[in-house]
Amino acid sequence: MKKIIALSLLAGSVAFAHSGYQGGSDGFHQNNAYTLGQWGVSIGTGGDVSNDSWSFSRKGSFQDAQGHSYNFEDWAGSFSGNFNASVGLLSFADVGVVMPLYYEHAHESSGTASAANMWIAGQGDLNAWMKIRAPFGDEKTVFAIAGVFDLFAPTGMQSAGVRPRHVWYIDERGNTDPFTANAWAGAAGLVMTLDFSKIGAPIRLNGHASYVHSFGDGQADALIYDAGLNLLVNDALDMFVEYSGEMRLEETKYPRDPIAEPMYITPGLRFHLPLGIDMGVGMDIAVRNYQDFTFEGKKEDKYARSQKLQFKGDNDQYYTYGYSPGPLYAAVAMLSWHMDGKPMVKDEDKDGVSDDNDQCAHTPSVATVDSVGCPIDSDKDGVIDGIDKCDHTPEGATVDSVGCPMDGDEDGVFDGIDKCPKTKKGAVIDITGCEGDFDKDGVEDSNDRCPNTQPGIIVDTTGCPADSDHDGVFDSFDKCANTPQGLPVDSTGCAADADKDGIPDALDKCPNTQKGLPVDSTGCPADADKDGVPDALDKCPNTKAGAQVNAEGCEGDFDGDGIPDAADMCPNTQKGVPVDSTGCPADADKDGVADALDKCPNTPAGTTVDNNGCTLDFDKDGISDDLDKCPNTKEGVQVDSTGCPKDEDKDGVADGIDKCPSTEKGISVDSVGCPMDTDKDGVADHLDKCPYTLEGIKIDAKGCPTNKKQDLNKLKQGIQFQTNSTKFTKNSYGTLNDIVALMNQIPGSNLEVQGHTDNVGSAKKNKELSQARAQAVVDYLVSKGIDSNRLRAVGYGSEKPIASNGNKKGRKANRRVELVPFEK
Repeated sequence: MKKIIALSLLAGSVAFAHSGYQGGSDGFHQNNAYTLGQWGVSIGTGGDVSNDSWSFSRKGSFQDAQGHSYNFEDWAGSFSGNFNASVGLLSFADVGVVMPLYYEHAHESSGTASAANMWIAGQGDLNAWMKIRAPFGDEKTVFAIAGVFDLFAPTGMQSAGVRPRHVWYIDERGNTDPFTANAWAGAAGLVMTLDFSKIGAPIRLNGHASYVHSFGDGQADALIYDAGLNLLVNDALDMFVEYSGEMRLEETKYPRDPIAEPMYITPGLRFHLPLGIDMGVGMDIAVRNYQDFTFEGKKEDKYARSQKLQFKGDNDQYYTYGYSPGPLYAAVAMLSWHMDGKPMVKDEDKDGVSDDNDQCAHTPSVATVDSVGCPIDSDKDGVIDGIDKCDHTPEGATVDSVGCPMDGDEDGVFDGIDKCPKTKKGAVIDITGCEGDFDKDGVEDSNDRCPNTQPGIIVDTTGCPADSDHDGVFDSFDKCANTPQGLPVDSTGCAADADKDGIPDALDKCPNTQKGLPVDSTGCPADADKDGVPDALDKCPNTKAGAQVNAEGCEGDFDGDGIPDAADMCPNTQKGVPVDSTGCPADADKDGVADALDKCPNTPAGTTVDNNGCTLDFDKDGISDDLDKCPNTKEGVQVDSTGCPKDEDKDGVADGIDKCPSTEKGISVDSVGCPMDTDKDGVADHLDKCPYTLEGIKIDAKGCPTNKKQDLNKLKQGIQFQTNSTKFTKNSYGTLNDIVALMNQIPGSNLEVQGHTDNVGSAKKNKELSQARAQAVVDYLVSKGIDSNRLRAVGYGSEKPIASNGNKKGRKANRRVELVPFEK
């Protein structure tokens, strides 16, 4: 017994896994339709342990090498476990692998020191699987469905044991290898999930069934199935109960009894711990318990006789026992770790909308939000749902801090829609919240001191005819409604004005002004320029203050130029000289030369002129200095409209020094205006098909080397790398050696190795890869004896494409190495 306990603890340390699709998130044996998400990872281990060996073997026996037969002990250890790993290839597709591990301990029942023992441990058949979730619904959808596919490889250990681990391990003659089917097998099925937690109920239901086909001789196809009910207690704990099993579907020579095949009810707990760790514990209870609940020996003997299995081991040892693929009771445990494939979605305000999509990032926790995370205000009262205790407030009503309508005058009509918000308490009102108004003067009856005012009469706040200026004439009849207080008025309410000059008699200092004369604010004849001559008689009404005027109100003009002396800044201008508004000689073009002396009277403003008022031209090229962009042009040189030397072919070299004056537009030229020839091979760059030819290389008419091994454009095409690597392909080394030979042939040559990629992947990684590849070429050339000072490596990543990255051909062209000569 001590050995059994010790072995149980040892096995538990390596065999903690559940038996369903390993890496799943629910229970032990049950499957769900959810996937890990792209690049999500799950790793786990676990299993079951039982000491009830007799319930497997049912008085089974085994023989030793001498042919002696022994019965199995009643109590001995049996374990099933596995290691598992899975990964999400796509958001809706996972793949995984499971390696089962088994252990059996059975020995002869006498218990003596000489008793035969069977200690067996080994791996089972490797299981590779895939789950593909149906691409409909979203994270809030209750129903989900997925297809599941398995492949079982015959990797299991061929050894003795007390039970076959799966029903398709038994052939039609009752022979079995307990740890392997000795043949390939495949399975396909469906799994469905109903997750009511998506709508607020903490319950999840899972169901799954798969058809298993074995390619072994005489082995029956089978059905594997499971279902689970999960109670999601909180984020850290699930409680569940599962039903799972296996069943042979084909009738073979070996008797088929569904009750004898594995069916389990498994209650358990699953803990969701920090850092993506899950741990579960539970108990497998075989349904066949209910066939012989008290476990009577005679009944078990009967089943054993009808369900015999045998295994032939080494040295012709035989093991014979009644078929039972699982224990009556087994402790089950699992431990797994998972990592999400996508970044954690942040939701700082906990409103259910990720921060990336949340347009209202600081929503109160109690608020109800829309799809972009902004609080909903159903009744548009300015108080968001979740805080609003009166969520059906009429539109326009004023509300308090919890969204309930306010009624300041307590008249039953809410503030905001109450047209009379200060109604006296107890007053009779209409639906607008206002009192009655018998004479329709706008003053409610309760405040109207003149309740019978005639229609159309303007009233004050008491309902009586208004007299705003208190002149004794009601506003409705007052044509001068703003008469100053105390002024005598006539019957129309206007101030009395005897001389009709517009100034009331009470304010008129000249009450007898002649009719028609303009007056000032005091009622006296107006004299705008204060020269003592009334405006009506003043022929010079804008005389400056203090100026001496004649009877007509005009000033003197000493020099007779038409400008009054008080305004004349040049009072001694010679007679006949045109003057401006200041009385000074006129200068129309403002060049500082008076019009009378100006030989160029229309000089543009700001132009520098000589004594005759004409434009200066320092270099005598016909372009005035103020327009001349090249004011020091040598005499005799032809210039354009800006005063700069002409350049007919627009190549940036003046015609006077241009040795190639007919260069075509857009062609790069040298300092004397001739087409550039960067590699100095005699073929201009715009015609040169190989612009980077090394100096001294023999070329053809297109500027390309006649020897391909001297053509950098050809050589660069031979440099290829392994995918996503800086390692060269095997064919690249010949090209690299040709480059070494070429640089040795031309000792004065220097090369810049440029690395380029397409735009697939991140820009940072592409740049790093292109730099590393360029450096790999440089390192190889240096290793072959080329001086490192003659080389340099530059990685451009995807910055300089030569073709479209929108198709495969273009991306291939962009993944390249360029070889560019340079001078030190």
